[in-house]
Formats: sequence, structure tokens, C-alpha cells
Amino acid sequence: MKNLINRFLTFVTRDRRSPRVNREHVGQNLMITTVFIFFVFLINFAIIIATDKKFGVDLSKNAKDVYQTTVTKAAKRGSIYDRNGNVIAENSTTYTVYAIIDKKYVSASKEKLYVQDSQFDKLAEILNQQIGIDTDYAKKQLEQKDLTQVYFGSSGSKLSYSTMKAIQEAAEKEGIKGVDFDSSASRLYPNGTFASEFIGIAQSKNGKKGDATLVGTTGMEASMDDTLSGTDGKITYEKDENGNILFGTGKTVKNTVDGRDVYTTLDATLQNYLETQMDVFMKDVGSATDASATLVNAETGEILATTQRPTYNADTLQGMSKDEGYNWLNMLYGTNYEPGSTMKVMLLASAINEGAFNPNQSYYNGDGITIADTTINDWSVNNGTSTGQNMTLAQGFAYSSNVGMTILEQELGDSTWGSYLSKFRFGLPTRFGMANEESGSVSLDNEVTTAMSAFGQGVSVTETQMLRAFSSVANDGVMLEPRFISQVYDPDKNSSRVGSTEVVGNPVSSDAASQTRDYMVTVGTDSQYGTLYSSSTASPVIQVGDYSVAVKSGTAQYAKEDGGYEEGQNSYIYSVVAMVPSDDPKFVMYVTLKKPEHFSITYWSDVINPVLEQAMLMQDELSSTAVASQSSGETAYKMPDITGKSAGDAAVTLRQNLVHVVSLGTGSKVKKTSVKAGTNLSAGSQVLILTDKIKELPDMYGWTKENVQTFADWMGLKVTFKGSESGTVIKQNINSGTDLKDVKKLTITLGE
Repeated sequence: MKNLINRFLTFVTRDRRSPRVNREHVGQNLMITTVFIFFVFLINFAIIIATDKKFGVDLSKNAKDVYQTTVTKAAKRGSIYDRNGNVIAENSTTYTVYAIIDKKYVSASKEKLYVQDSQFDKLAEILNQQIGIDTDYAKKQLEQKDLTQVYFGSSGSKLSYSTMKAIQEAAEKEGIKGVDFDSSASRLYPNGTFASEFIGIAQSKNGKKGDATLVGTTGMEASMDDTLSGTDGKITYEKDENGNILFGTGKTVKNTVDGRDVYTTLDATLQNYLETQMDVFMKDVGSATDASATLVNAETGEILATTQRPTYNADTLQGMSKDEGYNWLNMLYGTNYEPGSTMKVMLLASAINEGAFNPNQSYYNGDGITIADTTINDWSVNNGTSTGQNMTLAQGFAYSSNVGMTILEQELGDSTWGSYLSKFRFGLPTRFGMANEESGSVSLDNEVTTAMSAFGQGVSVTETQMLRAFSSVANDGVMLEPRFISQVYDPDKNSSRVGSTEVVGNPVSSDAASQTRDYMVTVGTDSQYGTLYSSSTASPVIQVGDYSVAVKSGTAQYAKEDGGYEEGQNSYIYSVVAMVPSDDPKFVMYVTLKKPEHFSITYWSDVINPVLEQAMLMQDELSSTAVASQSSGETAYKMPDITGKSAGDAAVTLRQNLVHVVSLGTGSKVKKTSVKAGTNLSAGSQVLILTDKIKELPDMYGWTKENVQTFADWMGLKVTFKGSESGTVIKQNINSGTDLKDVKKLTITLGE
């Protein structure tokens, strides 16, 4: 063992040197180590400078996170106005009350900053007095354990500034600490129930970083969300060593673009009056699945007022829940239905236009009329109030005789009637600027359904389609696109785009439209046959001062979702269209009612008569296109690249930017456009959209000469122009609906 120890000591001391030599040796080693560490540091420093990363970590980003923060600056959502600048929807700040109950929440001087147990009763009383919260509920919330703060349900949210201040002051007066409020962006609808389904609502939506923004969820708020919402900006601030923002160091990274204001064509006076009269109407009819009413300017296509029932208060959302009977369907454009006898207006106009209507042709309606294996009877024979009678076709129209109108459809011919349905554009959505629009359907696959379509059964429509078709009868044959935007104003640039009347066809002549309105007058004035003549009052149901009114009623069986029709005394869709004055209509009103509890034709007078009378009193101020705000110029808009995209969505987007759209064919995708992407488009510009499925020659009425030539080039047609040099189309020598395979040459007449 002693030898082992000596050998070990000899080994470890074999290189022992003098202290001076050892110090030199250690110094050399330290120098080498220092140089090595320096080069390691230098290499790492070069790598960091070159790549800005270490071990895969972005160093600049982490540094910025420590000493900088980026804050989103929310864009102001655009307001919605009526045609005269009255607010329909605007931004506001709302508040949510909460109470701090954490007993650890005290100030540096030990002041209690929470709601004390002894103050629960008083605070509950304040909340009850100010916002109607039940005192027992409020105390139950306050008495919860292991919570730092408590809220008070829906009643404690969406509070106005004045209500928030009232609660705050009442709490301070009682010496109650710990009552505070969360603030959030909100949307204010000061008119309450005011075209609620049409305008829709915008609600606060939380983002990924906890920031909240207003997003349109229904109606126009949703359809025009891109226009109204704008684009959020971003601002970067420096932070101190404690992470606090150093104000005054803000640097804009991305500019905020506020949303644009939309001026609708609605008139607040008429809209509020319509809402009031609709309530009167609904009290008469009792429970009904749906009811709607819309008033349109016959000369411009502007929607002046529109509502439906059931509805809701857009400010409080009262009436919106399913428990309150709300069904979320927008009746103006979002549902299909069978229109019934109001379709006979278009049938009569078509027959007159073709010279197929002999008003004095008589027939007997007691035996019905058999088409293939189906016998069509009149309403009076079906319900047993008549065994039949002789009448003329003119009287049959006033009587709303299905037999008479089927005879007229047979005189016109199935194919011709089908072509007129196409000219009136049934089966095609209007694409008037709202999303989620239904298209209706026209199926003329057999002679029975074709005959039934003449009196509005077996064919489905939307109300906007009916209003579009009615416009041609009211407007001397010229069909207009329904419009709801009068102006879009850009506050950032003080510029705007202004809407204008858009012509979408000319299905019948001026004379045919005028004669049709004359026969519609008899529906309300013929004491023997008129379905809107009241025998109890010995007067027309629809009366508007001393004006002559063109009217038509409709009654359609209610179609079941699984096929067939419902049975029952009032399992019907009732409707009325009215045009006033009949000789030169200024307004068209269309009202529908589905499955009422009670029904009488006299009920129509509760809503139609007063609203049309009010409109006629206001006709001077409603006679022109509304322009509410003054701007320095027109907002620029460039043609988007829509080739290959949805034709329907493209048409909606363009119309929201007040461009006139001519959609060609029935395809779902855009094949070509008459304007190249990126081209500046002024408001009212006419753009052709060629879809991937076109077989028939379109109605070119109202087209520009340039667009006619563009279409001719697309289709390989030779076109000759007559008339004006720079006007729009007033006549084409080949009827619309003609198979394009049979068209080689085209003569177009232009007029001013």
C-alpha cells in the first residue's frame, strides 16, 4: 500500500516546476482560452448580424415584443341613412356593468375598492331602479364565492352612456366602491322597428387578440359589410422596461380606412307610417305565418319602404327569438313562393302585346277547363259559392277566373307564354344588391304546369322578381331593376357614388302596359265581377283619394315542402298589387299575407290605402333619385377581375357599387366581361357579364351601342344600327328568347 502511494505521488509531481515557470504556463493557457472564446463570440456575433437569428429564434422580433407593441386602430363602421340623411344605423359605445367582490382589492392606503357585503342590498336596489334587474338575482350574483368580479346578465349589458353614468353616480352617492363598466363598440338603431329584416343588424365580434369589431350578420348590414366596415389600421408604440406603453411614440404602420356611409332609397316618414299601418293590418288578420309590404317608386325602381311580419326591434332585439315567433326569413328576396293570381297581370299584358286578347270573348266557367288529365276550376266553383256563370275574358280578369285566364293562355300558346315569362325574367334572381337571394323557378315541362303558371300556381317567385315584373306594367313597358342604394359616400375622400335608374328590359309595349292597367282598374270598380270591390261598402277596397287605382288580388294554395298543397280554410297566400295613379303610375305597392287566422278583402285597406295616400302627398319630393350628401366628386371604382368567378356574386358586387349590370345567359360562372379588369367605372356604367351558358338572344332594350357591338362580336353576329348615333337600344328586329343558333344578322334601332 505504501509503495502504491509513493508511485502515485511520483506521477503527479514528475513535471513540477518552479513557481515562476508554473505562472508562465498558466498565463499561456489563459491567453489561448481567451483568444478562443473571443473568436467564438466574434463568429456568433457575425452570424447574428447576418441572419438576425440564434438557435432559430427571431431576435429582432423578440426585442420588439419586449420594447414595442402594435395596436389595432379599428376603422369606423359606416352609417346607414334614409334618402334624406336621417340615421337608420350608426356606431355607438355601450357599457356592461360589473361589480368587484374580491376582498383583496384594496388601495395602497388600505382603502376597500370592492363592493362590501353590507352594500349588496343597496347596490341591488340601484340596479333594479336603473335597469330593472331583479334585486334577488342581483344579490345572488354578488354573494357568489371565490370570484373576483361578477356580471348581471343581459340586462346589465348594452347600456347607454346616460344609463352608465346614472348607475355610477348612484353608487358614488351611496359610497359604494367596486362598481365598474366594460365598454364596447356597438351599433345603434334609433328607429327600433324600421325595415328591420331589410336593414339587418351588425354585432360586435371578438378577434383572436381579444379586440372586438362590428360585423354585419343579417340583411343589408351583412350584404354590404365590405362597404360599411372599412379596413383597420395599425399603430406601433414603444414600451419602457416595465412593459408600459410610452404614449407619444406611436408610429402608423397601416393607415385606417373608415367604412363608407350608405344612403338608402328608403324614406323615413313612409317607412315609419308603413310599420304603424302594418301593425293595424296584423291585428285584423290574427296570427299569420308571414306578411310583407313594399312600396316602390314606379318611375325609378327605388324601394321607398318595406317591412314584414313577424319582425323585431333592431335596437333592443325584442321579437327576434324563436320563442317570439321569429323565423329569420327575409320575405322580400330570401324566400320562394307561388304568387297566385297577381301573375295574371303579366299574362294579360303578354296577351295584349301579342294581339291574343279579345276582351269580349265569352265563356262559361261552371264546367272548368281540362288540360291533359287535369281540370282547372274557378275559386267560386271550388268553394261552392257558385255553380258557374257566363262572362267575357275582360270580366274574367276582374273576377280572377282561372278558367278564363287558362283560355287566354291557350290562345297565347304555351311556347309564347313561356317566352314572356323569360322576358319578365322569372326564374332568374334580380341580383339587386343583396346576398342570399333566391331565384324562384319556372318549370314548363308539361302543358298542365304551363297552364297553371298563367294563374300563378306551379311556378315560384320572389317578391323582388314580382316587383321587377310589375314595374314594366307600371312604367309603360320598360322594366326597371329594384334599387335600394341612392348613394355611397366615402368620408375619407369626401367623394361619393350616386345611383340611377337601371333599365333591365322591355317585355311589352307601352300600349299593352296601359291597357293592362285599365283592366286592373276594373278589379276594384266592377261591382259584379271585381275581386277588390266591397259589396258591404259598395265601393272599391283600395282607394287613394280621388285617384284611379290599378289593382289585382291574388290567392294561391299554400304549397307543402314535400309536395302538394295544404288543406284548410285559410291555407292560402293572399296578395295585392296596386299602382297609382292608374294612367301614369308614380308608385307600386305589393302586399302578401300567408295563412292568416282571419281574412277579409277589406283588411287590405288598413295598410295599402293610407300608405299610398301618404306617398301621393309626398310625390314631389319622391319623384327624383335621392342624393343626400354633398361631396367633392365621384369615388373611383375599378372593374374587378371576375372572370371564372360566380356570376351572381359578381352582379351583386357591381350593383352595390352602383354599376348597371347586364347578365347574359343562365350559367353560374363569368366567361367574359365587356369591360377589362382594372378599368375605371363611373356610377351608372353599363357592364355586360357573359356567363358560361347562353342559348337565347337577350332583350337588348336600354343597351348602349358599344355593348351591342361587343355582344355581336362575342356571338359572331353581324349587326346593323339605325336611328340615333349615340342613344340606347329601343328596338331589335329579332325577338328576345330566339335561339342564338338561328340568329346571324341583327338590326338594332337606337333612340335618345
